[in-house]
Amino acid sequence: MKFKIIWLLFPLLAWRAAALAQSPAAEWTLEEAISHWQPMVRPVQHVGVPGYPFQAAVLWDGALVFGPLDFRQLKVMQEEIASLGDNLLHLSFAHGDPPRFLDRRGSGSPALRRFLELGRLPIPHVVARCIGLEWDERVFAHLLGRPLDRHPEPRPDDLLVVQASFTAYNPGPGKRTGRLWMHFGDTSAIQLGYKCAQKEEPAPAIAHRYEAPLGLVGDQVRYLLPKPAKGELRWHDEIPALAGAGEKTAALKAVIEWAVPLDPGERASLRLSIPYGLISRKVAGDLLSADPERDYEAVRKFWFDLEHGAGQIITPDAFVNDYLAAVAGQMAQQVAFRPRSRVWMYKTSPNHYEGYWPCNAAKALPALDFRGLTHLSRPVLRSFVEQQSDDVRGMDKGVLGRDEGLAGEGYAKAHGFLGNFGEWTANPLLLSHGLGMWALATHYRITRDDQWLGSGPGSPLRAMIEAFDWVVLQRRRTKREVDGKKVAHWGLLPAASAHDWLAGNTIFNDAFCAYGMAEVLRLLREINHPRAEELARELADYRACIHDRYAEARDRARPVPLPDGTAIPYVPRMVQELDWAKLDWTYTGYGPLRAGAWGALDPKDPLVDQALAFLEAGMPKGQGAYFSAHQAALAEAGGRRPAADANWADISDPQAQRHWLWRHYVEYETMWPIGGPLFLARDDLPRFFEWLFHNLAAAIHRDWRVGVESLDGVPSCAPGDGERWQCLRKMFVHEYGGWDGSKQLLGLLQALPRSWLKPGDRLAVRDLPTTFGGRVTLEVNIAPGGNAVRILAEWRDFKTLPRAIRMRLRSGDGRSLRSAKVNGEDANVLEGDLIELPVTESDQHRIVGRFE
Repeated sequence: MKFKIIWLLFPLLAWRAAALAQSPAAEWTLEEAISHWQPMVRPVQHVGVPGYPFQAAVLWDGALVFGPLDFRQLKVMQEEIASLGDNLLHLSFAHGDPPRFLDRRGSGSPALRRFLELGRLPIPHVVARCIGLEWDERVFAHLLGRPLDRHPEPRPDDLLVVQASFTAYNPGPGKRTGRLWMHFGDTSAIQLGYKCAQKEEPAPAIAHRYEAPLGLVGDQVRYLLPKPAKGELRWHDEIPALAGAGEKTAALKAVIEWAVPLDPGERASLRLSIPYGLISRKVAGDLLSADPERDYEAVRKFWFDLEHGAGQIITPDAFVNDYLAAVAGQMAQQVAFRPRSRVWMYKTSPNHYEGYWPCNAAKALPALDFRGLTHLSRPVLRSFVEQQSDDVRGMDKGVLGRDEGLAGEGYAKAHGFLGNFGEWTANPLLLSHGLGMWALATHYRITRDDQWLGSGPGSPLRAMIEAFDWVVLQRRRTKREVDGKKVAHWGLLPAASAHDWLAGNTIFNDAFCAYGMAEVLRLLREINHPRAEELARELADYRACIHDRYAEARDRARPVPLPDGTAIPYVPRMVQELDWAKLDWTYTGYGPLRAGAWGALDPKDPLVDQALAFLEAGMPKGQGAYFSAHQAALAEAGGRRPAADANWADISDPQAQRHWLWRHYVEYETMWPIGGPLFLARDDLPRFFEWLFHNLAAAIHRDWRVGVESLDGVPSCAPGDGERWQCLRKMFVHEYGGWDGSKQLLGLLQALPRSWLKPGDRLAVRDLPTTFGGRVTLEVNIAPGGNAVRILAEWRDFKTLPRAIRMRLRSGDGRSLRSAKVNGEDANVLEGDLIELPVTESDQHRIVGRFE
């Protein structure tokens, strides 16, 4: 069948066109987006401290898990965990008499409620309601005998301690006896990987015994359970199978029960202390003599102070405010030092396999810098510099560095590669190289710390230039011809691993390398480096090659058929992969859009338009990538609430005429969001708000304010929370443009949704660092009638000036900006509700915008 190819800017399906034809005030809201998603049902919250290499997991039902669960076969991991002993532990809690587990599977049971302290501190609570009683489990982590330090300096003898307290409460009119049952199992019944799962059948018990107040494994201490002020602790060699534990569950062994009588309105508490690993009786004595409530107050103050420093963002939405504040603590817990390897990392999959993805760390780190937490990002960046090498670790051989005979030019052995962290490296990637450059350059542009930047051997500046030169050298290898014709990837980087099962000449890899190079070039221009213009020519050539090679690939690729018999062009993710039916749902499937979001292509280039049109049009029935995870989620539910994978049923239905790779611009793997950065770069507010609110609705556990990799998947997974926070920041303060490494513009209040601009609403960013150096404060107040907006805008100490400063003044009801005054003087109103402000190093402006 022949198709007429339509080369339109935005060929959209009818439903899409109708959505965009709504009145200006018709925007998505968070409440509306929430109603379109089956919520996640398996939240996991980690507890740890900055700098310590491991964290413990708190599951949705209050169970505690101590890992790491995987990668233990690696030599580097074995060296790191050797001092912990046999620390693997899955501690489950049951309630009542007879005892029952309330929701081991994770089905959103109403008997369980979860929250963080103050809605944002990484001190989780799980409240269970069972047989007329309430049980509040509170968990936090600290170092034994050491206060938490804002500038973590790990010591060889550091011991992480997880404190779990249980408060039983009788809200009823009569006396009741509460019963809490503790089962100390191994980790064979838990999964914290790509998906989180807990078997209904508890794992076999570890070989422990209880000699009050010590829980012993051999002659070492695994936990401390002191006698409570009220109630009795009882050891049970065996108890019958529990309700809620699955039909195949045998009797549970080595169980401890706390039985506590409670009068009406009475509360009673139990303390359980679990070190991260086995300890001696002497160390246990030190832990036993510590005051857990004093430790709790100190930990609470530490997290409160950390989350209430620079870079605060305030909106009219309490949940969004809590989430924005919580990200700093969630991220800080994953900044880890590996003492045997002497490597700092921002971890990707805590408590699970813990292999390192440097690209994930690099992409998230600026979120810490923008919050004024440079003391946490800087050690991680230092390891990028220290690990820089001439070894690509098999990246050019196949996926995950395996030797699969990947065809390509290979890589010249030259110092400069930023993606090799030795055996810790989960997958050697060009992505890590490009984003390593970007994170290093962005850190300097935020902090303007010349002493940190340096210039000599081993300095971050030298590392960035060598990384830039490394790309230039490797690109020369592909500038070759075969039979008088340029190869399809001429001027791109040689073939390399791209994700767990894709390798080749992918736009994913080239785009992020060009992105990192542009940020390095911008830095070099700002410090007047003598090589800046030389490297500018190299970057211009690289960006041109990316554009031209993918335009050529588009022209060779199979068009995408539409229902009306026409077709639209397909821009591939890899120059040799010309059939859209070969796509999968991973990060690389959106490759051309990522190139536009991050400036390897101009965000409004026709290639980006066409890639967006393809993803909005979807794929014909029976062709392309289908999901299957939603089918498993529905089957597993068995009449109960299914896991959140069920959300993909409507976009990946094999019986539907078309299917898609995303839902409301939310990807299946949510930790690398593309919609937010892309639509902000394109200044496409309708699509941005659709992405924003659906991402917030779908990809975050609302109770514990933590994002995931895929729905109901691994928690605290870099770079998702850091990336999402940066997108929300850009709504208020956005450095953009200059995709070729030239000066950027500063956008203020670019993308405030109308649902946040109702009469009386207030918004703010306070003391927010920028990549121009200096900081910005904005206070936004909507007049009671909604006819005006009043803004106090202040910035100070810009070290380099933006090309322009533009502010958008939006109304809450869709009306356009009619007039504006800056410091009492009339200002020109530009298209798009914009005004321009003077470009100065420091300034303060009082702005009034009117919509009537």
